[in-house]
Amino acid sequence: MQKFKFIVDIQYKSNVRDPRGETIARVLREENNIPVDSIRIGKSIHGEIEAKDKEEAKRKVIEACERLLVNPVTEEYRVEIE
Repeated sequence: MQKFKFIVDIQYKSNVRDPRGETIARVLREENNIPVDSIRIGKSIHGEIEAKDKEEAKRKVIEACERLLVNPVTEEYRVEIE
């Protein structure tokens, strides 16, 4: 078994409202005169996982996303294995 580093980038789906991103965009425009059109706030999860190869590592991380890390109703995600 080898250890692989992974990153899961989680974002709201494009059809889901992002109140935090909307607030930050509004404050940048109105109070700081920075002309941003929109901002979407997400999160990333960094970790390490043991697997026999990169493909197995990715499969295990995706399984973790589907079971616990991501809300499939409102979020979408991308997995990167290093």
